[in-house]
Amino acid sequence: MRENTSTNVRLSDIAAELGITVNTVSKAIRGKGGVSERCRKQVLAVADRMGYVPNRVATSLRYGQSKMIAVIFDNLMNPYFMIMTELLFSRLRALDYDVMIFAGIYDQIKPNDLSNILSRKVDGIITFIEPSEKVLEILERNRIRIVLLGRENPQLNVDSVSTDDFMGGYRVGEYLLSKGAKNIGYLGSPKQVECARRRLEGLQKCLSDHGQTFCDANAQFMDRKEMNEQAMRLLQNRVDAVFCFNDIMALEFISIVRQNGLRVPEDVRVVGYDDIQEDFPLAVNLTTVSSDKQKCVDSAVELLLQKINGEREAESCTRLNFDVHVRSGETA
Repeated sequence: MRENTSTNVRLSDIAAELGITVNTVSKAIRGKGGVSERCRKQVLAVADRMGYVPNRVATSLRYGQSKMIAVIFDNLMNPYFMIMTELLFSRLRALDYDVMIFAGIYDQIKPNDLSNILSRKVDGIITFIEPSEKVLEILERNRIRIVLLGRENPQLNVDSVSTDDFMGGYRVGEYLLSKGAKNIGYLGSPKQVECARRRLEGLQKCLSDHGQTFCDANAQFMDRKEMNEQAMRLLQNRVDAVFCFNDIMALEFISIVRQNGLRVPEDVRVVGYDDIQEDFPLAVNLTTVSSDKQKCVDSAVELLLQKINGEREAESCTRLNFDVHVRSGETA
């Protein structure tokens, strides 16, 4: 039975209980060498009984690492970020790292977003939001390593792991053309988001390669407001298919289509991006662009820890792209 204590249990308390040195207790708890298996088991048993909790702050000061990784994304309401953060959490916890979430930072990380993050003394950052060049300079001065996940910006000197957004758009075009679509629209996130533009470019290139013309008025980019205005423009243009930047936007667009007396997919075909239904049950079986989320997460974590541990040059810029495919559903 675990003892009830009114003060924090220290390594010296465990050492005194067993009549061994604090250094031996520390090695046993951290799984280091120089301690017999019998001694290790005794230490862990006493630590558990006494209710010992490792002091992360003290460890950070002693070894120069906080073992804390910041994860940054914009919207808590998007299940995609919850899915990816859960995968990140599981992978990092297996490597003895903790995760701290920072949300509500939109479109780009700016210098005034950093104070709260840097004050937590994190070892590194995995972000779904592009950092500004000034942010990258500040992080480099503070020796905080960063990896961009799910997005890519060739103009930034930052390691990134992402799907091939251009090919994603291209394959959506191929899929919709195979279904007989003639007037395809695109509903994107804010235009300054690099991957939103690349997905559109992939769609446009596919149509061009197949002798089709993409109407510029069929490209609608959302701001932070509701999408009603952009969606209605597409419907007024009599689109028969729409490629949405992500699955959440696709679901919202489907709702607007139906509110206007139209059917999906009979009148308007709809394709999303991210395949959240692979991990998150949806009432609608979306046609969507899918990729290997676990592989993306594992690669981002590996890249970041290589940088933290000095195994990769801090100023290097490696971009890893993963293949995508269109998963057929009921909406297109």
